[in-house]
Amino acid sequence: MSKLPQDWEKMLQEKPFAGSRFSKQLQQKVHDRLPGPLPRKLRARTYAALVLPLLVLVLLIGYSAGGFSSTPSSSGITGAAAPGGGPDKVTPVNGAGNSPDDAAADSLPAMLSFPSADSAGEKVQLPLRAIPALPSAENGLPAVKNPIPALPEMTFPLTGRVADQLQATLVYRTDAQDSYVLLAPAGWEASAVIGVNGSYGVTYRNPADPAQTLIYTDTNWSCQGCAIGDIGLYFPDKEEWAADQGFPVYVPLEFTKRQLGSAGDAAARTLRYTLEPDTESLAADGAAYYEEGSWGYLIRRLELKHASGNSGQEAMESIMGFFAANQGALRLVEPEADSTAADAVPFPASALTGALEQQGLRLAAVNAGEEHMFNKELAGVWPDELLIDYEGPLTITDRLSIYTYDSAEACADGLEALKLEINRTTYDGGARTYPHVFRGGNFLVVYWMGPGGDGGFKYDKAIKTALAGFSSNE
Repeated sequence: MSKLPQDWEKMLQEKPFAGSRFSKQLQQKVHDRLPGPLPRKLRARTYAALVLPLLVLVLLIGYSAGGFSSTPSSSGITGAAAPGGGPDKVTPVNGAGNSPDDAAADSLPAMLSFPSADSAGEKVQLPLRAIPALPSAENGLPAVKNPIPALPEMTFPLTGRVADQLQATLVYRTDAQDSYVLLAPAGWEASAVIGVNGSYGVTYRNPADPAQTLIYTDTNWSCQGCAIGDIGLYFPDKEEWAADQGFPVYVPLEFTKRQLGSAGDAAARTLRYTLEPDTESLAADGAAYYEEGSWGYLIRRLELKHASGNSGQEAMESIMGFFAANQGALRLVEPEADSTAADAVPFPASALTGALEQQGLRLAAVNAGEEHMFNKELAGVWPDELLIDYEGPLTITDRLSIYTYDSAEACADGLEALKLEINRTTYDGGARTYPHVFRGGNFLVVYWMGPGGDGGFKYDKAIKTALAGFSSNE
């Protein structure tokens, strides 16, 4: 019986010259022309050359994603402008990722003094911790090391009974502004973050019961939809207003108490509230404050999740009272940079563009005849508009409007003119565009993010780093 086709195929694969009359020389020539199997040693080396880079790549991806790290990751502060997005825009994390800043600790006192509410002239001492605020997006550029703001004299009174129940925390942003002080439960771990859009906050967590948290957030004039939506969510008399702005409250919170301040304009925009216990039987007590300014709206919130009926009522009232007294955290005044050199000899625009290019920005001028993003005169100066990382005419890239003034004072006037220009009343029905604005020396830099938003914090940081060299005598 003849063999089936598959049998012949199998035999030819295993022994192609079996039963044939080919000479050994001809068989060798056929073997030489066909791609036979590699020798074992060469085969092993080839596999190693292919597999090892793949393993290294997997390890690097896992490491950068945190998959092989014990350090917890931190997410951004604010997200998209989702109306009624709920109370927590800072993802709670534990304090392992934000260890106290040793350099800051060396220049700060170990204890912070508050006036005593029990006896006139007496002081209540609280332990002081310095926590660096970490950007939620990084790109490896060198950080700007601004000096730590000086701590002012504390004026908020405390009783001696809370001295061992509270801590004072300086949340210190090393690369920009917005350092601030908050009161928190003693021993709770802190983790502070900065959102891509400039909003910021800090989460404190009870190490003995991680579900108990104290969360502070400040939209910092950044996400207008987030601010308007939360104002309508927390303040009962602003719910209809928020809906008229396009941010209705879709999912109301279950408040058991809401109480507005009683005296003064700021107090009328300050709210104390209590929420129903959650599924873990944790009660939530909080405070909120909102503000309207030349940049739009902001809201600051502080919320403490704690076991119902806990014994720290007086400490909690001190935490919330400190928030109400300062309309949020106690924000510190940034140290004034010495701009004498910049005022005496104004730097040319080419000096700043060179510094920006050293930070990795590829800059290109807007071609003649092309439309500018923001060709506005501010305090007598017209801008130089530059494209960032321009890839061709079919791309819409991020842009910089650079204003070069004769002095730092004139630059400050330009900033005020910019605020008026951006917030002037228009009737074209279009959405307002709020840029990122930076000032250093005699330069005013207006950063316009493109529709993709790919630049984000990495360009912000590069601009701040470049401007830092023009704001001091160093």
